[in-house]
Amino acid sequence: MFDWQDLHFFLAAARLGSFTAAAAELGVDHATVGRRVARLEASTERKLVIRLPRSTRLTKDGQALVAVAQAMEAQTSAIVRHLRGSNDPLQATVVVSALPVLAAFLIAPSLPVFAQAHPEIQIVLSATSTVASLERAEADIAIGFVRPQLPGRVVRQVGDLSLALYTSHDYILQPVEHWRLIGFEPSLAHIPQQRWLDEFAAGRPFALRSNDVVTQAQGARAGLGVALLPRLLGDSDPGLVHVKTHPTPLSRKLWMSVHGDLRQSPAVRAVMDHLIEVCAALPGTGDHRR
Repeated sequence: MFDWQDLHFFLAAARLGSFTAAAAELGVDHATVGRRVARLEASTERKLVIRLPRSTRLTKDGQALVAVAQAMEAQTSAIVRHLRGSNDPLQATVVVSALPVLAAFLIAPSLPVFAQAHPEIQIVLSATSTVASLERAEADIAIGFVRPQLPGRVVRQVGDLSLALYTSHDYILQPVEHWRLIGFEPSLAHIPQQRWLDEFAAGRPFALRSNDVVTQAQGARAGLGVALLPRLLGDSDPGLVHVKTHPTPLSRKLWMSVHGDLRQSPAVRAVMDHLIEVCAALPGTGDHRR
């Protein structure tokens, strides 16, 4: 008999295409994934993975096992969600996946109030720009820009992440035609924020590109250029000046989703209600057409 956890590691490696990516997702080191997969191969007496320098490839036996194991994983996750979604007052840990800027500047600062009202509930806050899989129990609640379309999820819009241009007190004195922009790295050229910036730049150069809005804010505060930032971050920073401009910068809708099996959990329900309340107070929420 094999260890189910070994199969869990194998599925992650098969889905992501490398031990390194699987290790990052699972929060372990590369060697642990390799060791777990090797144990599974030994227990099943089958070669499942071909190890390449920077990736992995499944053998025919590996492909066959993935097809069966994915169904097992889905059933196991459904059982876990059912148990966690039951009206069990002892359920006290809720995992929330949220965009980093929301996690740092909105949700975390609001938690002391929540903890006073619900001292029995512990929140695990996962700050990530990727879409968490509620089906694989990566999170109980997810908040992000993407509206999930997967069956079984309960989804609602909880607010708008309003954006604006910001720069330093000194930099704003420079002529507009000499401004340089701060934007996102090339791999994120497709996102609405960068498309808006490219149009606004009108050929003016970018002084900094980063995938992290906190880094962009630091660059703007230092006088490097003009950045398009969430008002949640920019309005509260005395080192930044809100640049009024036309066209008005865009706003991104925020979607909260929870798996239907967990919606009735008292702890999950309490966290959802709290997140709905704090997101409704975001600067600019309700100012834009939906």
